[in-house]
Amino acid sequence: MKILHTADWHLGATLEEVSREADHRHFLGWLRDTLIAEDVGILIVAGDVFDSSAPSAEAQALYYRFLHSLSDTPLQQMIIVGGNHDSASRLDAPRDLLAAFRVHVVGGVEDPPERCLCPVLDDSGQVHVVIAAIPFVNEWRLGFRGKEGSEEAQREALGAPFREFYTGLADMAQERWPGIPLLATGHLAVIGSSRDDAPQDIHLIGTLGGLPVSIFDPRFAYVALGHIHRAYQVGGTHAWYSGSPIALNVKEGRSPRTLNLVNLAPDGTLNVRHLTIPGTRQVLECAGSFEDVKVRLRGLRWAETLPPMVKVDLKVESYTVGLEEECRLFIESLEPRPVLVGLIQTQAHRPQDESVQAAVPARLTDLEPREVFRMLCEARKESFDDLRDAFEMLVTEEVQG
Repeated sequence: MKILHTADWHLGATLEEVSREADHRHFLGWLRDTLIAEDVGILIVAGDVFDSSAPSAEAQALYYRFLHSLSDTPLQQMIIVGGNHDSASRLDAPRDLLAAFRVHVVGGVEDPPERCLCPVLDDSGQVHVVIAAIPFVNEWRLGFRGKEGSEEAQREALGAPFREFYTGLADMAQERWPGIPLLATGHLAVIGSSRDDAPQDIHLIGTLGGLPVSIFDPRFAYVALGHIHRAYQVGGTHAWYSGSPIALNVKEGRSPRTLNLVNLAPDGTLNVRHLTIPGTRQVLECAGSFEDVKVRLRGLRWAETLPPMVKVDLKVESYTVGLEEECRLFIESLEPRPVLVGLIQTQAHRPQDESVQAAVPARLTDLEPREVFRMLCEARKESFDDLRDAFEMLVTEEVQG
């Protein structure tokens, strides 16, 4: 049995308001070809199908055209679960129609939770694997209302309802389909992921670094995870992240984009291989003086299908009026021409006094919602800790639609 595990498509995403539609179109075309070439039976998309809970018409068109294109592939089943960026209700709306085409969608967890279970039939009509298709689940829906104490105690308390949820679904699946291999999905951050990997804490983990990996029942032979945009195995377990298929920012542009090809033998033996997704374009940062930037951009060449996206950071002694426009005109004169996705001036030499540095404001676009809210609380002399849980709940409800 071959399973292809991908996640975090973020259809409709932009980089500094520049569309990534062409990048996604290339990826989805390659993905369809790979499903055929590798004779894949199950495709799993572990959350964040869309970049927004209200995706554009173009992003939805890409999604549905891709699903339609799967009709002449060897797929036996496609599993799609919602992430924290998705609207659960929007993903779930066509689920009954898509089920007729062997596409099992779980946008959000509802009662009964058995709807998460998807038996996959082989060519003879027999169930040969069961997948617990678990989307992003807010801890409030599992009855968690916070816990005081040490970080270890908080982490364990937060993990308990998730562990119970996964174990309950494993029990249901084993009771109904005894002896059949079990797989699961998840859209969350578990221990071993850094704050750089998951800058938005989608559960109330603060600085805990993620949920404990013990939440995953050992009866699941493979757990397909989303939310972290980097591909790796979680601590020697059967839980894996596949990473995002396109570089969504400069940092992600520094490493190849991948997905996981999983071979599950009848005896439960697992083999996981990273498939490198052919890059459609580079995402680069170019920093230095204006002269340094010009030299680097003049020498920029590429073999990819699409021109590179470039963020330019002009290092200056002091702000120079008109320098950004001069840089834009220079880039427009280049042939071949990269795509400019950001241009700022920053001081080459920052003041060393910490109090002076603290007074230098960050750009709003560089801040996470939690940071903005914290700053607002400080400005109004309100306690961030007292209001944090209510703020997190409102943000989660907005994301889930």
